[in-house]
Amino acid sequence: MPTKKEVINIISNIGLWDKKSIDAALEEQEATGNSLKEVFQNRGMLPFGEVSPSFYFQLGIVQKELPPREIPADLLTVIPPKIARNHRIVPWDRREDGRFILVSDDPLNILAADYFKKIIGMEGIKEVEVMITFPSEMDQLLEKYYGKETMEDLTQMLQEASSATIDLELPEAEVEGEDEETIALQAPVVKICNLIFVEALRRRASDIHLEPLEKKFRVRFRIDGVLYEVVSPPKRIEKAVIARIKLMAKMDLAEKRLPQDGRIMLDIGGRPIDFRVSSLPGIYGESMVLRILDKTSMLKGLEELGFLPDDFERWKELLKYSAGLILVTGPTGSGKTTTLYAALNALNTMDRKLMTVEEPVEYQIPGINQTPVNTEIGLTFASVLRSFLRQSPDIILVGEIRDFETADIAVRAALTGHLVFSTLHTNDAPGAITRLIDMGVPPFLIASSVQGVMAQRLVRVLCPYCKEKIEPDEEMKRKLRVQEGEELNVCIPKGCNEC
Repeated sequence: MPTKKEVINIISNIGLWDKKSIDAALEEQEATGNSLKEVFQNRGMLPFGEVSPSFYFQLGIVQKELPPREIPADLLTVIPPKIARNHRIVPWDRREDGRFILVSDDPLNILAADYFKKIIGMEGIKEVEVMITFPSEMDQLLEKYYGKETMEDLTQMLQEASSATIDLELPEAEVEGEDEETIALQAPVVKICNLIFVEALRRRASDIHLEPLEKKFRVRFRIDGVLYEVVSPPKRIEKAVIARIKLMAKMDLAEKRLPQDGRIMLDIGGRPIDFRVSSLPGIYGESMVLRILDKTSMLKGLEELGFLPDDFERWKELLKYSAGLILVTGPTGSGKTTTLYAALNALNTMDRKLMTVEEPVEYQIPGINQTPVNTEIGLTFASVLRSFLRQSPDIILVGEIRDFETADIAVRAALTGHLVFSTLHTNDAPGAITRLIDMGVPPFLIASSVQGVMAQRLVRVLCPYCKEKIEPDEEMKRKLRVQEGEELNVCIPKGCNEC
């Protein structure tokens, strides 16, 4: 990789930029701390806003595919996260000959080697070299090693909010209408809410819980079915954050005595994200839960669902039926919808018509007619299902069977040549039959229509990158019913940058 001096000489010789312009840009970059690319853009030195492909060729720069490597923690600490993300650089290696290697996808960073040397500030560093890689690899490195930037930003914002420098507190007297709306639109409140949204997505959370307690305001994320407390914002900003969420969800700001439902649609990082908002009054204030629906999420294949071999074969046999009712049961958040979507995806062929009625539509599948329930206008599961039967579908998915009317239509659809999938909230598979009878469906119709019921739970798995194998003790072997001489592979969690 060429050095800074070699790059400046080549640039001057080919007449791309003169040395005086480069020196002035470098001085501005050191003074402002902005990335060199940003400085060049502001000075009009990049007419197309980007470094042209010919620039790599003229300078003899080759983009390298990085070998697998775990970067030591002591190297990562020399570059602050904000600088790493702003300049798109990551420390890579420190050589015995005094060279410090950085990785970047921006060739202009070669010119900023002296600036980075000052930032690193380590003794014995004679020279800083910048190795150029592909943007996709750089994105992965930044996310892996500096992905907690959002959380740091959020923590910093909350520290500022709890100080006297930012006034986010609502007046002691109840604030109604325009005053509360004005506070909800304050820049610090907006930024705090946005950072919470982004951090939830980065952590793959399914729900955001905002909970006013007696002496604090708690924010928790539900990740893989388990709630984790992420931050505790100061109690004084609680009403401002709740008001901001209610405003975004088009809920009544003045109504604090009754539960409310709303919806927020945002574009985050080019991904359309749907938040379903529910508020509930409590003794310490309104608590809120935001269900995150990422409609662009990748659908899982049947083989990715974690079936045991025998169960997998039974499930595939159920999917071969041309008619009947197939039910999936389990608690909220156990992955019932994921399982049914995987089944629909496997059955989605050109010779079949698939229709779904859901509340809400969680994933969008090409080639399937999906209808969201809207109870405010009378569009219920039962009414949509009744209309489906006039649309000549082959396969129907009903998001959930909640009442006799929906259950009755689903059963009769299954008896008239349709394959119907749905979910029920029961603890086990036999409980589904009892639940249908309890709703009022005659047992003889259940016997004729139900082809199968599957109960499931969400099982968290260990990180494949850092799980640690251990030798099980006798107590563990007894609990796992290990036979004498049987080999047992047991691992425990450890924790790494990946997880």
